[in-house]
Amino acid sequence: MLVKNNLFLSLVQISFYFLPISLIIGSLIVNINILIFVLLGSIYLINQKIIINFNLINTTLLLFFLTVIISTLINIETLGIENFVKSIFLLKFFLIYILLESLILNDKINIQYFFNICLGLIIFISADLALQFFSGKNILGYQPWEGRITGIFEHEAIAGAFIQKIFIFSLISIFMILHSKVKARNLLQTIFFTIIIFGSFVASNRISFVILISLIFFIIIFYKSFRKNLLISLIVLIPVVSFSYKFDPQINHKYQDFINKVKKMGITTSALTNAGSKKEKASSKSNKASSGSNHGKIYLTTVISFNESKLLGHGLKSFRINCRKFLDQKDALCSTHPHNYHLEILHDTGIIGFCLISIFAFLLLFSKYKNLRFSSLNHTEKIIISLLALNFMIEIFPIKSTGSLFTTWNGTLLWLSIALVNYGNKKITKNEKTTNH
Repeated sequence: MLVKNNLFLSLVQISFYFLPISLIIGSLIVNINILIFVLLGSIYLINQKIIINFNLINTTLLLFFLTVIISTLINIETLGIENFVKSIFLLKFFLIYILLESLILNDKINIQYFFNICLGLIIFISADLALQFFSGKNILGYQPWEGRITGIFEHEAIAGAFIQKIFIFSLISIFMILHSKVKARNLLQTIFFTIIIFGSFVASNRISFVILISLIFFIIIFYKSFRKNLLISLIVLIPVVSFSYKFDPQINHKYQDFINKVKKMGITTSALTNAGSKKEKASSKSNKASSGSNHGKIYLTTVISFNESKLLGHGLKSFRINCRKFLDQKDALCSTHPHNYHLEILHDTGIIGFCLISIFAFLLLFSKYKNLRFSSLNHTEKIIISLLALNFMIEIFPIKSTGSLFTTWNGTLLWLSIALVNYGNKKITKNEKTTNH
């Protein structure tokens, strides 16, 4: 029986460690991997009689996902049965969160292995991007896609976003290397940082690169452990980046275009606040927004559409349908989401869904604050927890342009980030029990 349980646990662990790798392969593999993890993880917890903790935080999160399902069901005539089924399958993200929390709490997952895998992946992807930039082909022979450096992802310009999203996980792994007995660790760290930052720069995700650089400067200011090696990496990269920017037409055009878009961001707080609910008024305001950036146009249209169904929203993946009420039917801007988590939640789930997920985020971050402020965790553990909390805050930063919260690829990365914020809970729980005793 013990052998069977150990085998089961090993399979659960492998499926978890494989998650970041599956994100490179494709959505089908990701979904299969999630299914295996959820099924095996659930069976293992039941078999071991491990009780899932449905505290206020977890209950609030469950209510949010139920709100998505209810909102989609209410709008099923418009959205169709397919989207309703998809809304039910979104519970996979809740299960990832709740299972990981239980496995971490009961010390059944070695988080360090996961961080090390992320470090290996981010170095491989960054080096592959650099190879494609300098030689014209990556390790598999892929050429840039439509002039964009995509690396291992071939026809999907998501390499920069992937680097940015797993950077903190990799940083924690590097931090652990710093405290190990590895020789020349400072040199290794500097090399790692240099490769990662340059890979992100040449990738075709400008906003992700800006977020990454902002995050790095924040870490330099507040985390002494990384300061020296990060600064050296930035100094080394300045001439390389300058050369690339000046002499590569694609790089130059890409970042000049980004700067121009930022300058043209034609959306104001008052426009969003005062957006009307009538279609005629909506069309007028959307057209006015067109004089600014595309993102400004999308955001304003989202708020206008939200005003038509404020309480429970329009349901999952409803933005494209409602967007075309106010913009041209052929407008390419009308994708399945408004490129911002907060606006997407507000539009799809209304005030109820937005309040629930906001309460969840606040409670989760507040619990981590208490852990850092009042627990007996050591310095290393507090740094790791604070970095994971920082990663969560970066992911939910209100004005950041994002993918959809509800897609497999983006959603998996986001909910992994959220679930791992619970790192350190086991020791805190033990310490509290010891103190109480």
